[in-house]
Amino acid sequence: MVVTLRGVRSVYAAGGRWSTLRLTVHNGTRTVCRRLRPVLVYGARNRTLRVDAVRLETRLGGHWRAVPLSAALGELTGAVGPAAGLRLHSGQTTTLTLRMRLARGAPHGEWLSLAVAYAPVPHQGTTVIWPVGVTNPAYFRVVPKRPAARATPFHSG
Repeated sequence: MVVTLRGVRSVYAAGGRWSTLRLTVHNGTRTVCRRLRPVLVYGARNRTLRVDAVRLETRLGGHWRAVPLSAALGELTGAVGPAAGLRLHSGQTTTLTLRMRLARGAPHGEWLSLAVAYAPVPHQGTTVIWPVGVTNPAYFRVVPKRPAARATPFHSG
């Protein structure tokens, strides 16, 4: 599997606007991959992230749907895409459209995001959920949101 994540900017403002991301999964294997689950992962340098730091949504069936996030080991994870997972035939590619925004209280500083695709894989008579593709980390910085500029009245001299 080849997994790519596009659209991650270099700087985000805490409490800022939505940002659109595209997560692409390509099945380069010779078999059909069923129940493929792409997961977005967020981490921040020297920070513990809480689930209220990021709002993440995925576009399914023409509608934006909230992606529940889980916090573990100071990172956030969220499974994106259909609840039953993706089914990709050999050579098939699919792209998921996501959007994210950082909460006003999101920790400032260096963050990273990456995507991992998990799939059920037979192993020693059982099935395990195994990572089958991962993106390179996309690094970005979270900064405080600038206050809106006030209009200054025009004075003629």
